[in-house]
Amino acid sequence: MANLQDVAKRAGVSIATVSKVISNTPYVAEATRQKVLDAIQELGYRPNLAARALSSGKTHIVAVVFPYVYDALFKDPLVLAILEGVESVLNAHKYNLLLSTPRLSEDGIDESYFNLLESGYVDGLIAIDSVPLASVAQAAQARKLPTVVIGYHEAPMSVRCDDFQGGALLMEHLLGLGHRQIGVISVPKSMNLAVNQRLRGMAQVCTEHGVDFEALPIVEGDFSNRGGAQAAEHLLSQHPQLSALVCVNDRMALGAIQRLQQLGLRIPEDVSVVGYDNLAQSEFSGPPLTTINQHAVTLGQSAAEMLFLALAGQQPAPRVLAPTLVVRQSTAQARPHLAIELTRKE
Repeated sequence: MANLQDVAKRAGVSIATVSKVISNTPYVAEATRQKVLDAIQELGYRPNLAARALSSGKTHIVAVVFPYVYDALFKDPLVLAILEGVESVLNAHKYNLLLSTPRLSEDGIDESYFNLLESGYVDGLIAIDSVPLASVAQAAQARKLPTVVIGYHEAPMSVRCDDFQGGALLMEHLLGLGHRQIGVISVPKSMNLAVNQRLRGMAQVCTEHGVDFEALPIVEGDFSNRGGAQAAEHLLSQHPQLSALVCVNDRMALGAIQRLQQLGLRIPEDVSVVGYDNLAQSEFSGPPLTTINQHAVTLGQSAAEMLFLALAGQQPAPRVLAPTLVVRQSTAQARPHLAIELTRKE
């Protein structure tokens, strides 16, 4: 494998000049730079990241941190959409991505995460940071590591979608269709700060329409399809008068639709169902799901762009994206509603 000396010899320059070209240092004559780049290509040279870090103080690696608080993390398409946005920007800047999933508990963050922060292995960090238990971003900021938050924990640099407005849009849609007997499928308040904002948005719209949000039946799931399915069956068995279900994420909404159809109900003729996230599969579910687009790919892109501005010595302002209501075929006008009798289809 070719090394720095081989490149320098082929280009007819010093090793120091090759290092300057690799690290994109200015004040190298364009003709010289081109000779070095040609030599690199001819020899198939690949810079050693550790060596580059020693010479330039940069590793060209960014950590993306998803706190691990429930088992379904790697099954969640929302995570992949955010990562897609982050990676596209990192790739354009010739940076690599390191994924970290520290465990959170009542005792705090697991020790291995602190080892990463103190290793000097990453140039910056992007944290999906909406878990009330602890902030993974604050630990990085305390160590002077450039950090961008996607979520609700306090940070100088942050990006999020307006979850309060998203929740309001969902409830406005259902109430506008005439629904008043509405069930809610959520998660425990200790699980996610963004979801708590969605519920606040729903509550405000209910108040504006004279509906007591606190009186609406609510069942807590765990963000998963299975959790949504179980919650939907419980709600309809206990409250057969419900004409609509509002779910705080798409995966639980899709699970709810599947279970209700298994129980002999028609969506949306018998029960309207809405979700949140606008996952790709929501467009192709049966029926396609009415949901909120929180622009997950854009969230990832915005966070990465913000981080590179910080690495360049700038201080970008926090950004809040506007959610979009996506109306599909899982919702319909409320009809005079009789109590529903569940009959499981074999």
